[in-house]
Amino acid sequence: MLKPINTNTNSFRVDTKTVNRNGEYRDPLMKWPLRGAAFTNEVGEALRPLIGNYATLSWAPALLYIGADIYDKYKNNKTEYSPDSQRCLKQAIFQGMASIFLPLVAVKAGQGLFSLFGMLSKDKLTINAKEQVDKLAQEFVANGQMRAHRHNDEQCVKDFMDIVANNIDYKKQKQSVKNPLKKIHLQIQDSLSLNKKANIDKYAESVIKKLIKMRKELIDPSLDGSTDKLHKYYNKALEQGQTRNVAVKSALNKHLCKSALKGRFIKTIGGFIALGLAIKPIDNFVEHVLIGKVIEPRLDKYKNSD
Repeated sequence: MLKPINTNTNSFRVDTKTVNRNGEYRDPLMKWPLRGAAFTNEVGEALRPLIGNYATLSWAPALLYIGADIYDKYKNNKTEYSPDSQRCLKQAIFQGMASIFLPLVAVKAGQGLFSLFGMLSKDKLTINAKEQVDKLAQEFVANGQMRAHRHNDEQCVKDFMDIVANNIDYKKQKQSVKNPLKKIHLQIQDSLSLNKKANIDKYAESVIKKLIKMRKELIDPSLDGSTDKLHKYYNKALEQGQTRNVAVKSALNKHLCKSALKGRFIKTIGGFIALGLAIKPIDNFVEHVLIGKVIEPRLDKYKNSD
């Protein structure tokens, strides 16, 4: 994917270490496994639904590699030492588009597309919509709202449904969202009649009622309806010194994370598939169209005018 851009310049020193027996240039930055560092950020973003903010760490090796490649292309023209700022600029544009921006767009598009598989479930909601509701439920639990309404289930359900109604309004989102890709995604959902309010409300109500039931079962040992694994997790949290309230929050949060795991896995697969399909077309487009037909002619015209 990261092919060096050829530019003829004057030179005065040859580095024979990068020439094979046939006299052909072999870019050391294009050899595996070093070359794989350019893809770590894309792999991290594809895995973000599963690993969360840890995906940000995957950008470090990619940015270091990209920086090294740009500097190398500035300093060397293949085997010749020949600093050139225009060659550096072209490689920076190439790396920025082919290694960062466009692959990231492809990953996010793949995740969004595979989110539609959620429509095949009985809830008739995209995976993204369910994630939004689950996230609101996590915040609801973390803020102690369930404990505050522990003696009034109806009020607990009503308060959570009000939060969902105020935070998940796709018509409002389309007006306020600035990200063009996200806005397009929301428009597609609206045009396909996806994530209808009735379906969102039904799913949200089922989530909060299940959490209320599970909370009661965890606190009252006589109500043996919760899963053994969740009870073990709750009891372990108590043994570790957590208060009953904190242990309940931890157990309910674990349940929400586990229920969302399947959807996150599907989105991750979508990100990897989109990335795999897009790498070569992105490489060709950036190298031959963006650089070859747009950037290079303008730089050459600017250079000739000088």
